[in-house]
Amino acid sequence: MMQLVVDITSAARLIQAMAPDWLWLLKYIESEDGYVRFPPAVSQWIKNLNIGNYPGLYEDERAIGAVLLKAFLSIEQIEELNAELELCSSDERGQLLLEYISNLGDGIDAIELPKTPAAQKRADAQFLAMSDEERQHAVEFTQRFVMGMLAGFYQSLSIMVHGEKLTALVAQAKAGNDKAFAKAVQIDKRILHALPYFNDRFAAANSEGQREFVELVTAHMSRPPYKGKIRHKALYLAFSLLDQVGVLDRMKHSELLDLCTQAGLDSHANRIDDVKNMSKRLAEYRAFQRRGFDLSTP
Repeated sequence: MMQLVVDITSAARLIQAMAPDWLWLLKYIESEDGYVRFPPAVSQWIKNLNIGNYPGLYEDERAIGAVLLKAFLSIEQIEELNAELELCSSDERGQLLLEYISNLGDGIDAIELPKTPAAQKRADAQFLAMSDEERQHAVEFTQRFVMGMLAGFYQSLSIMVHGEKLTALVAQAKAGNDKAFAKAVQIDKRILHALPYFNDRFAAANSEGQREFVELVTAHMSRPPYKGKIRHKALYLAFSLLDQVGVLDRMKHSELLDLCTQAGLDSHANRIDDVKNMSKRLAEYRAFQRRGFDLSTP
């Protein structure tokens, strides 16, 4: 198997681009005692943009990256990328996607999602000042970007909590794994109604009296993905992003330290002043994944 060479600059750029919005969502979750409840602004985006079907992205891992790419790239550029991906090994594919998405960093940085009523008011005024063509383009762009952001966030949350991608849990559930089914809906409850298999399977279980399965799913849906507070949120999000593209376990801890420094993570706040401490934080992250929702960090 080919040894993956990690492009630290690309990985750092990806973290810089995506982590701030995900960090905002993670902080909100912790303010809700660990339950995944969207901030009012996010619920409004989903409603106004008519993107309640975003969980469909979990049925194909590549679709999450693709919907983000469609927001920024032309059809011709996307076809070129698909052709490159078809020729890649599994090792190379993660690195190529990482580089492509990280190259969108400048465009992502220019986006300011309206997270307060005042910001939403400014965004509405800007939208009304656009031509009809500009409005259509703005709506399509925002739909794709927010869908990708939400699916990517839940993908990372699943990796942080369960040690597996949400796309993997969905695939396992559709293959008949009831525990994976329960874990998936614990991470994102919208899956239960947005994905036909999940909706039909749960409805059938209820009507057929499959009590054990119904209780398993209901129990997972009624409790938060994790309890307590994650002390090093930004660092864990960085780890999960790298896990998501399949490079975290391939990197030397000295490379991780360099990457996090380049990404602008506070070394003192995250207690990653040197390689030894980076190794400790990574071990804690893996312990977090093993302990799941029972974890309560200091």
